[in-house]
Amino acid sequence: MNKAKLMKVVNPLLLLSAIIQMLTGVFLFFNLFAKQLSFMSSLHEYNGIIFTALVLIHIWLNWRWFSAVFFKKAK
Repeated sequence: MNKAKLMKVVNPLLLLSAIIQMLTGVFLFFNLFAKQLSFMSSLHEYNGIIFTALVLIHIWLNWRWFSAVFFKKAK
């Protein structure tokens, strides 16, 4: 699978994972859905691992752009 096709899979998954992280974080912070607190906590933790992996894959797939923007050589 080439990088363009892989990005079409990784980017939507990254967005979904970010949304899950934000929602579960808000639910945990405000103690919403108290009956499902254990589930929310577990979901937040496991999704955090998935989110981190997806971010690293996203950076790897976009490394040329990333290095061009952040590691510019001084003239």
